[in-house]
Amino acid sequence: MDKVCNVPVAIPSAPELILDLLVADGGTLSSQALCRAGELMGIGESTLRVGLTRLAAEGKIARGERGSYALNRKGPALSRAVDDWRHKQAQAVAWRGDWLAVHDAGVPRADKTAWRHHALALSLRGFAALRPGLNIRPDNLAGGLEGERVQLAALGLSRTALVFRLADLDDAAQAAARKLWNVRALTADCSRLQTGLERSEKRLRTQRLEVATRESLLLGRAVIAHLIRDPLLPAELMSPEPRAALLAATRRYQDKALVLWRKWLALP
Repeated sequence: MDKVCNVPVAIPSAPELILDLLVADGGTLSSQALCRAGELMGIGESTLRVGLTRLAAEGKIARGERGSYALNRKGPALSRAVDDWRHKQAQAVAWRGDWLAVHDAGVPRADKTAWRHHALALSLRGFAALRPGLNIRPDNLAGGLEGERVQLAALGLSRTALVFRLADLDDAAQAAARKLWNVRALTADCSRLQTGLERSEKRLRTQRLEVATRESLLLGRAVIAHLIRDPLLPAELMSPEPRAALLAATRRYQDKALVLWRKWLALP
């Protein structure tokens, strides 16, 4: 694990790089351009093309004319979640004190892949364990209970899990529920990541194009990964200001990073 401006960053795999670039670009990229990006990240052409084939087979990307590729916006929910990081804040609505709950004590753990998808769905939607087998989050997301059932199922939640609304907790359980998320750490992470973006943004102006381009992708994907997993807690549990400030900084940074990438890939 490397660091950029004191933010841990990981080198993406070929499929991850392809998805990152297609999400950022918002349009289509040629296989030649994607292979050039792979070179910058130390990914060989053959490995990159295997990644393209795999993503197309999984329905995550769509192939266009003359070897061009675009994100499949009707594809897997995880890809759409990554694609929609800029608008995640809009999912939050007023909280009335109730909770959304998932009971998964009866979900089998033998199929490790299925269990990993199940756990990832809970994590991406901001659920935390109140009791063994009982995961909850504030009922403050647009779409309410029915919308959450759809989102969780699309992300891979086990069909044997029960998804329901939880209300009228006693005082002790309500107090415990409110403390499930480490708000201090979440707030500190927002501040640290925002500082990293601001420092990097200054560095990008003086670095060589290839160095700045590489740094912008590594740091940008690390920050976006945080935003995607942000639980979107209501104001009653966490001030929305650190998240909003980080989101605004990330939007500015990614807009500049996109300019760098288009220069590097020699795109118009």
